[in-house]
Amino acid sequence: MEITTERFDRARERIRAGDADGLAALLAKEPELVRARRAGAETHYEGYFHRPTLLHHLAGNPLEVPVPANACELARVLLDRGAEVDAVTDQGPAQPNDVGWTTLGLAATSSEARASGVQRELCELLVARGADVNARRGGALMGALYYGETEAAAHLVELGADVDLVAAAGLGRLDLVERHLARAAGVAPRERELTPDAHRLVHYSLVPLPARESRADVLALALCYAAKGGHTEVAERLIELGADVDARAWFDHRATPLHWAVLGDRPDTVRRLLDRGADPELRDASFDSTPAGWARHLERARCAEALETNEPRRADEDDRGAGA
Repeated sequence: MEITTERFDRARERIRAGDADGLAALLAKEPELVRARRAGAETHYEGYFHRPTLLHHLAGNPLEVPVPANACELARVLLDRGAEVDAVTDQGPAQPNDVGWTTLGLAATSSEARASGVQRELCELLVARGADVNARRGGALMGALYYGETEAAAHLVELGADVDLVAAAGLGRLDLVERHLARAAGVAPRERELTPDAHRLVHYSLVPLPARESRADVLALALCYAAKGGHTEVAERLIELGADVDARAWFDHRATPLHWAVLGDRPDTVRRLLDRGADPELRDASFDSTPAGWARHLERARCAEALETNEPRRADEDDRGAGA
């Protein structure tokens, strides 16, 4: 149900103020607000946060800063009055191909919810009240890994989230990586097949997957997540299995694992990738920049130091950056 923006925003202001009693009183007078969708596509509402419910606003992603300290109390007010725990945001005109987000997904990917100290409790409450931890093909888990909310991602696994090989790599869970290798006694690692479900969770990326994803494609994507998260042991295992250390995976900017290790500020992983033969002169597809260019632009001094003996600085590189 869509209602006037003015009516919706009165309720939203109660949330912003952390006014649980005021929100409850307003909903008693206007119960239709609890399931209503906010109309409009201005500012933050034009992208992934299009036509949200009041419950969506509790995650602080992207609107409410800081997240109210009593976010869980506010959530209970809404849920007790019939809010849809797994309602999904629409794709707005600015992001027509977005995956769509539940409140759990927004909370798990919210740095503001983490900074406000409510992320874990809010995720637990939503799951306890029926939220599907695997909604949108694992959107909450993959979104948390994509945005670097690693503690939230690990917590979602504790709450029952499914994990494929790519997610296992992002979590740094070597044990879960191994589960996605088909059993084959006496077969060399590079020849071991992946299980059919090795990549079944949503592919959250600006770059779509190819029509037919190969074993090499899955391993390359997993290696990017391992490198970004600084999970060097997992990265080593993926390389043993045949992951190309220089692969430009079907992932943002078609960058290499070295680029992603720089983005994650993982100098130890940078060194290990270099030890395994990674080429520091390869460039990403979006910015035409080497990993060293990313390091300079993103001010990753430790990664720049790890790279500097492997890639001579070019004068023309100074003008190239990475906006990863």
